[in-house]
Formats: sequence, structure tokens, C-alpha cells
Amino acid sequence: MYKKFFITGASCKIGKSFIAMLPKNSTIYNPSKKELNLENIENIKKLKKNIINSDVLVLLHSIIIPKSHLKKNLSEKIKQIKINLLSTLEIVEIALKYNKNAKIFILGSESGKKGSYDIIYSLTKAALHKYIEERKILFPKQQLVGIAPSTIIDGKITLKRKDKENVKKSINLNPKKRGIFSNEISKLIYSLVFFNTDYISNIVIDVNGGKFSRM
Repeated sequence: MYKKFFITGASCKIGKSFIAMLPKNSTIYNPSKKELNLENIENIKKLKKNIINSDVLVLLHSIIIPKSHLKKNLSEKIKQIKINLLSTLEIVEIALKYNKNAKIFILGSESGKKGSYDIIYSLTKAALHKYIEERKILFPKQQLVGIAPSTIIDGKITLKRKDKENVKKSINLNPKKRGIFSNEISKLIYSLVFFNTDYISNIVIDVNGGKFSRM
């Protein structure tokens, strides 16, 4: 039974829902933004002990620029790359190198497949997905899995969007005629953790209701 969890972005609805499902005797380490400081990649090394002592790592952190702020300067774009991509890679590399039993689950996005109005966001997600697929695990019991959901209808990013008609249109075009709820993603992660799925590795699971089916 897995008891020690390292979770980033734990304050989002996916994180809260996942934590609520964990056994009561679980040890949960969810560093604050200040403690983790994803913009400072070197700072992540200070969390090495917590990373390598955790049975399961669930990496949910991400940042997207609102449409109204797309004309941000270069420093803001670099910030995005650090948070959405480089910080995750640093955490995963530490876990793979020093934790022979690390189970790692990373939240991606369908934007990594279809693109986004925020080009930097979609590019970092695409790179993250490719990394997950290509980064060979170093020990047999390790596991590296990405989850790429479509519109998370109760997610902070979706709820803050001003273009409600575009969201509605996207949902109506989906074969399921709806978006996905945060707790559905949490349940998927929980199932991958607790139901002996470690042969599933180096894959990004698209959770989109069959949105890209064509036949």
C-alpha cells in the first residue's frame, strides 16, 4: 500500500479531490508555492529528500496566460516554460534517479495535441507529453504516466474564461456533449495508483470523450 505522496498544485480541485480519496494514514507532502518556487529550478533540488522518499508523485501544477494578457514580455514567457515544463522535468529526473519505486503521474492537457490560443502553454504541454513517452524508466517498478484532459468544466481556468460561447461550442462538439469534471480525473489517477497498473508506463492518456474520433 502506498502511503507517502508528493503532490504539486494540490490546491486545485483535482488535487483536493484526490487527497480526499487517500487512506487516512497517508503522509501527504504538498509544498506551498513559496516553498516549491517553480520559477527557480535550482530551488527544487532542496526538496530532493521529500521527492525521493515519496511512494507516489502527482504533479498538477501549471500556468496559462489569459487572452487579455497575451502581450506579456519575454520574462513572462520564460516563467511559463519554467513552471509548465522545466520544473516538472527536474522533479521527475530526481525521482527516477534516486527512487527505485517512484510512481509518477503528471497532468498534461489536450492543448499539447490540438494547440491553444496561448502558444507557449500548448508547446510546453506538447513537449511534456513527448518527454513522458520517451523518458525511459530506470528501474522496473517505476511508473511514468501523463493524463491529458479536455475541457475541465469545473476547473479554475475554464471558469475564469470570458469566451463562454467558445466553451459551450467545444462541449457541444464533443461526442459526450459535456466536459470533464475534476473528480473524474482524480478518480483516474487514484485507480492508476491503487489498482496495480504499473505496466502502464510512458504513455499520455487522453481523457477527452472521444473528441478527436473521425470515423
